[in-house]
Amino acid sequence: MPTALLRAIADTFDRAIVSGEGRAPDPNRARVEHAVYRQALLDAGYEIEVLPADDAHPDCVFIEDTAVVIGSQVVATRPGEPSRRGEVREVIEHLSGRAPVSRIEAPGTVEGGDVMILGERLFVGMSRRTNRDGIDQLRRVAESQGLSVTAVPVDGVLHLKSGVRPIDDRTVVVTPGTVDETLLSGLRIVHEPSHERHAFSALPMSNGKVLVAASAPDTTSLIVDLGANVLPIDVSEIQAADGGLTCLSILIDDPRSQTNARTTQ
Repeated sequence: MPTALLRAIADTFDRAIVSGEGRAPDPNRARVEHAVYRQALLDAGYEIEVLPADDAHPDCVFIEDTAVVIGSQVVATRPGEPSRRGEVREVIEHLSGRAPVSRIEAPGTVEGGDVMILGERLFVGMSRRTNRDGIDQLRRVAESQGLSVTAVPVDGVLHLKSGVRPIDDRTVVVTPGTVDETLLSGLRIVHEPSHERHAFSALPMSNGKVLVAASAPDTTSLIVDLGANVLPIDVSEIQAADGGLTCLSILIDDPRSQTNARTTQ
C-alpha cells in the first residue's frame, strides 16, 4: 500500500513565508483544506501518516521540501531558506527506518519542491532554494538509482514544481516563461492560460486520479480533454503561502509514479 506522509499545520502558519505583497494565510481555514486533502489521499488508497506541527517553523506543513525519496534512498534536503532547515530532522527520523539516508551537505542546498521524478527521469530546478552544488549531490544519488538527471533553471517562481506541474509520467502543465521548455524534451506540455497564471496545482495519485486546485478550472479543462481524471479541491489558504498540492506530502512507494519525489515535492 502506498503511504502519504503529511505534517500538521502550525498555529503560526499565518507567519509562513509569503512572496511579494501576498496576504497572510489563515491557519484555521488552512486546516479545513488540509483535512480535505488528507481525505482525498485516504480515498485514493494511501496509508496516511501525520507528523505533529512545529510552531517554531510556520512552513512545516510543506513537508515535501524536507526529504526526497529516490528509489531505495531517502535524501535529507538542506533547504535554501535557512529558517526552514530545522524542519528536516523530525521528518528524516521518521523516514530513516524505511531506507538508507543520504544528506545534502553545505554549501549545497536542495528543496523537494524543485525535484520532479517522471519515470526514469529526474528533473531538478536550479532556483533561489536549490543550488548547483546541491544538484550535483542529488545527481550522484539519482544516478546510483538508475535515473537520468536534468537540471532546469527556473525564473520568476519559487520552485520547479511552481512552474512545471506533473500530471502523469509524460505530461506536465507549464507556466509560460518560467523554464526553458527544451529541457523538458519528450514530455507532453500543456500551457497554463495567462488568466490563470500561477493558479494551477496538481498531484497525481496512485489510483490514477489527479488532485487539482479548484482555483484554475480552465487549466483543469485542458488536462481533462487529454484524458485526466481529476478531483478539484480548494487550497486557497495553502496557495496564499506559496504552496501547492505536492508541497503537502511525501508519497512513498507509489506504483504508478514517483512524481512527487517519492516521493516525493
